[in-house]
Amino acid sequence: MKKIKYLSILLITMLFIGCSNAEERMNSRAMSEIERGNFIKASYLLNNAIKINPDYLDGVVNYRNVYPRAIDQANENVEEYKKVSAYQLEAYSYEDLLKLKNNYYYADPIIHRKLGLSIEIPTIEELYKLKSTMGETYYLAGNELENRELNRNEKRERYYLYERGVELSPKYLDIVNRREVAYKEALVKAMFKFSSNTPYASRKSLAIQIKSEVAKGRKKNLIRIIPLEENTFYTAWRNSDSISKINTGIEVNMNYITKTPESLQRKIVPLTWNEEYIVQTKKGPEKRTIKRNYFRYDYYKSSSVEVSFTYIMKDLSTGEIIGSGDFKGIGGDSYRWSTYSGNIPSGQGRNGYTRKLRSQKELEKIALEDAITKISKDISEKI
Repeated sequence: MKKIKYLSILLITMLFIGCSNAEERMNSRAMSEIERGNFIKASYLLNNAIKINPDYLDGVVNYRNVYPRAIDQANENVEEYKKVSAYQLEAYSYEDLLKLKNNYYYADPIIHRKLGLSIEIPTIEELYKLKSTMGETYYLAGNELENRELNRNEKRERYYLYERGVELSPKYLDIVNRREVAYKEALVKAMFKFSSNTPYASRKSLAIQIKSEVAKGRKKNLIRIIPLEENTFYTAWRNSDSISKINTGIEVNMNYITKTPESLQRKIVPLTWNEEYIVQTKKGPEKRTIKRNYFRYDYYKSSSVEVSFTYIMKDLSTGEIIGSGDFKGIGGDSYRWSTYSGNIPSGQGRNGYTRKLRSQKELEKIALEDAITKISKDISEKI
């Protein structure tokens, strides 16, 4: 019982030491940022430090000193971009201002008790007003991209600006309607065309993996994979003309699949060892040594499958090639073992461990999955 109690105390002590190290590292990084004049970033780091431990004195003191300077820096950035009507940059500067105030507003009550007299805590009304102002600024930033010929990235950016504006101030003018129009124009409706030799499982896997990759980023609501008949795809692809159902075409070809059958290599290594024995002579027992020879047979068995894919991705509304690549997938299996013959040493086994290699069908599946994973990541980044 005493041993269990001792271990519990030890674990708790180690936990506190670990926390202490984390908050001290953040405090140290914040000091470096302050030296560079990055008060906003320093405030974020110190906020994280006192989240870990609200009683961390150095963190609290430094946060008290840097927070007002960070607020001033964010306000200065806002005013700087406001003067030149750079609404997008102004909106991003407002994000810093809101995050700084939210961090303090939602800080641990211990922090409020310690700093409430020296730093004014933002009110909820103040935060709501700031959000409303930010929403208006995002609206103006989105408007800057209206009535222009936009590429697909600019169309997305316009949608993101309106989307954030709606999150902050959904009742501001016609921001919701503008967001909906921007969404329709930014939406990617893509279709795949596979070469006839591409396995069905690979076709399905590619679409699933692309959706999964895209879902990790901002584009997750803007990408759709549309299943259509081949004639529809070819008409849009050849004419470089976007139709109502798709605006992006992706042609995937499997170039080759090379199978290397199971092969076996053998290498013979001559070895020696000294065997000691006792003989009786006129002078008495004598130790003698005789050199023994034996052989080690090193085996290497291997098998592999290599598959190659290429793809081309086209913006059907402009005919622009927006992505392409050549990717190889490898599926391989191999192992080594040894056997011995001759006057082998005592204790040395004669036969090593052997096993069957994976089948060519299994290796082909691995190779296809490897190639599809590589293609899906590249398409997801460029789509």
